[in-house]
Amino acid sequence: MKKFKLTCMALCLMCLIISNCQTKTGINMKPTTKKLYWGDLHNHNAVGYAKGSLERSYDIAQSHLDFYCFTPHSMWPDMPIMPQNKHMKWVNGFEVTRKNWDNIKEMANSTYKPGKFVPFIGYEFHSSEWGDSHLVFPGSDAKLISFKTIDELHKYARETGALVIPHHPGYKQDWRGQNWASVDTSLSPVVEIFSEHGNAESILSPGRYIRHSMSGRYYPNTLQAFWSTGHVAGVIGSTDDHLGFPGAYGEGLAAVWADTLTREGIIEAIKARRTYGVSADRILLDFQLNGHYMGEILDYTNSRDLYVNVEGKGVIDRIEVLRNNQVIHREHPIDSNIQEPQCWDEPVLLRIEFGWGPWGDLSMARICDWDFDVLTNNADIVDATPCWQSGPFDENRRNKLLQIDKNKYHVQSYTSRKQAFEEHAANSVVLAIQGKPESVVKIKLKEPAEMEITKTLAELAKSNDIFFTGPFTSESVMIHRLAFSDQYKKTFQFTDTDGSDKQDWYYVRVIQSNGSMAWSSPIWIQGKP
Repeated sequence: MKKFKLTCMALCLMCLIISNCQTKTGINMKPTTKKLYWGDLHNHNAVGYAKGSLERSYDIAQSHLDFYCFTPHSMWPDMPIMPQNKHMKWVNGFEVTRKNWDNIKEMANSTYKPGKFVPFIGYEFHSSEWGDSHLVFPGSDAKLISFKTIDELHKYARETGALVIPHHPGYKQDWRGQNWASVDTSLSPVVEIFSEHGNAESILSPGRYIRHSMSGRYYPNTLQAFWSTGHVAGVIGSTDDHLGFPGAYGEGLAAVWADTLTREGIIEAIKARRTYGVSADRILLDFQLNGHYMGEILDYTNSRDLYVNVEGKGVIDRIEVLRNNQVIHREHPIDSNIQEPQCWDEPVLLRIEFGWGPWGDLSMARICDWDFDVLTNNADIVDATPCWQSGPFDENRRNKLLQIDKNKYHVQSYTSRKQAFEEHAANSVVLAIQGKPESVVKIKLKEPAEMEITKTLAELAKSNDIFFTGPFTSESVMIHRLAFSDQYKKTFQFTDTDGSDKQDWYYVRVIQSNGSMAWSSPIWIQGKP
């Protein structure tokens, strides 16, 4: 049997045929004119009871995020007395926050650079009965108030224009899961769907709750249950990281479609629910219905034209459109195991991952420093995305991804099994490279060992490769197989005519082959008058 190969020309013809079919539906939507910004609105350090200085957190946030809110632990009005007086961890942490409140505000305001970096003032409210939330203030000042009830917190939020963002909602009520009855969506336009706690979409979604003392996910406290009761709230991700590392890879990020990178622009986008959450990779997700953005509420119509545009940072496994929590449409880009087609007209994605080293049972805990250059010959690096995880904690070390020119990036980093999130003891960078099969990628490693790695893009189109920096237990470098645009990008449109006469909600879920996920805020269609 002859091996069938789908050529670029054939693929383009297929796309044209599909495009013609879609045109017959009357859909003619365009990508959003808003700009996409990335941030972390829920993060901790030693100002409270976590690790790391306030200065370190801001240094890290400014290096790879567009917006940021440090949310120090501040109060727990119905805190239980814990065995061995462990509740004093919280009591002492709250006092640290109070003593540093002026410094917290000053740091947020002194680092505010409209168009470059947008920090917010905020703090966290714990509650066994009402669930945990954090306040995000829109301006340059706020008072640190110890609220006794959720009603007092809501009153202050209304007075100040602050956002109230529920987080890790999926725990059971009375164990710091959300009491949905106490959530005011006029103050809480979005809910945190993913953080280091896990995925709160549903009890069947990947990303279980496993790392804390409050048990696993409880269906009535998931986002799907919340939406099914008629509530209107969008979603974001944020880390809730306790190693003082804003934007830690794999712990959740917030994405917003905003007009401007300012405090006003980001707050407006969140209030409008033009937001989505990701678990790890910075997946671009644009979702519209009848030309309206994610997060909007539309008047009743039985003709619903949906537009979805996704651009991942790796091979996309599937994109799912859900109506009322049920999948109604599923798209699979070209299977990740297929070597063809290989269209070189658009950039290819190359992930360079480094770390690993001795596993914990060997009792060889160490921090490995990395210093290397990535160079291309006969190819341009058109974009680069860092994927820095939070562990190991180190006050002085930094991860850096520096562009030298269009053919060279410099990487400085550090990895360890110790404190690695989910024991993923590696960092990575994702490069978008415009090149040809004969183009060359060279990695010149200085630390932890001097070595050079040279591969052509043609070789990397067929297979990944792994290189070890020394004898057994030493760290290693994995150069992943290339992802082509047909594998990491997908745009599609369709019309849904099977909606109900009652309120319907639609949202999009994206899952990459490496497990990274994205969830859009829903779009709601009101019931028939």
